[in-house]
Amino acid sequence: MNAWIKRNEPSHDERATDDHGVPIHAHPSAPSQGPPGRSTATAPHFDTRLKTLTTLLYAVGALAVLLVVHGGWYRLPPTNVHALDRVVFAGGVLVWSVWLFPWHRFGRNVLLAPLSAGLILTTLAVYFSGGWHSPFSIFYLFAVVFCAGYFSAWVAAFSVAVTLLVSLSPQLYAPDRTLLIEHLIVQVPTYLGLVLACRYAVRERTSLQFEYDSERIRDLEERLWYEASLDSLTNLYNRGRFETRFNEEIERSRRTGERFMVLFVDVDDFKEVNDNHGHRMGDEALKLVAGVLRSCSRRIDVVARHGGDEFMVMLPGASLPEAHRFFERIRGQVAENSRRTLGLELRLSAGAVQCPGDSTDPAALLDAADEAMYRAKRRGKNRMFAALSLAPAEHRRPSPPEE
Repeated sequence: MNAWIKRNEPSHDERATDDHGVPIHAHPSAPSQGPPGRSTATAPHFDTRLKTLTTLLYAVGALAVLLVVHGGWYRLPPTNVHALDRVVFAGGVLVWSVWLFPWHRFGRNVLLAPLSAGLILTTLAVYFSGGWHSPFSIFYLFAVVFCAGYFSAWVAAFSVAVTLLVSLSPQLYAPDRTLLIEHLIVQVPTYLGLVLACRYAVRERTSLQFEYDSERIRDLEERLWYEASLDSLTNLYNRGRFETRFNEEIERSRRTGERFMVLFVDVDDFKEVNDNHGHRMGDEALKLVAGVLRSCSRRIDVVARHGGDEFMVMLPGASLPEAHRFFERIRGQVAENSRRTLGLELRLSAGAVQCPGDSTDPAALLDAADEAMYRAKRRGKNRMFAALSLAPAEHRRPSPPEE
């Protein structure tokens, strides 16, 4: 269960599932707006990180070259100094091209182009600063880190191998077998360790990002499901979600042979509450009725607001006497609570029908419960009427508009 569901835990057991394996939230609570999450990694963000990293590496390299060459730390012939200055300038041009090129439109392997250019510039810097003894050989490590962090395993392995071969370039113009062996003994384990460390760090970061993204997706899916299924005023299921659960219960009942009750509950004279006490009081009255329905129902029951001042309750496995006792309980609590908290007495009328009965049409069953509730009102209100047979279609009243 993710964090958002924990913040919006229903008042009943939410581990129950329907026939399709979907959790049954009989009385879900209102969703809360959590703090905005971080944005997930996207191609433009990757593009920005690439440019920032390239600029940072160039800045470190250029500063090192200028300090070493012009700071008197390393004495070189004037021609080599001028050549290194040109290498630094060429590196700046490379970084500028990286900023101008739309890398996010292409695959990551296109980064082999600036990587190759960077290796060439590093090789030139090493050549003009002493070959085997050049202090700039460390720049090859930058290329190794970049390869291990940005490319796939096979491309990274190939790129690191090429970087290792390029780092041996002094053997071409200053052959020295001893230095070559020393270089291999030092550089191979160093490169391998860097690659493994970078790959592990990237894998861990990717795993954490995947877990975060997966949790965020589940959180958004749950949030959308709740927003699409809840009535915003009472935090009960809305009409559409109730009808979905009703159809599922009909199918389950047909397979198992178990019957259930459906109640249409209406607040008597609700228009007078709005007219005499205002719509704010009317909203509070609806919330009170919803709270009583939620507290009196079982974990497997489904309670919803049909629209306006009408509510629907589905009682799986219940008989007509049990439905009648349920109605008497909610009617008494609504009357008592409304007198105590609202200063007026709310009364309820309800229509009940046993499902699936003789009908195979879910809409007809709901219409029968609606019509039964209407008959309860005609018989004096503040009571429940049970429909023993379905009303003809021409006598069913249309669903009331939502207020």
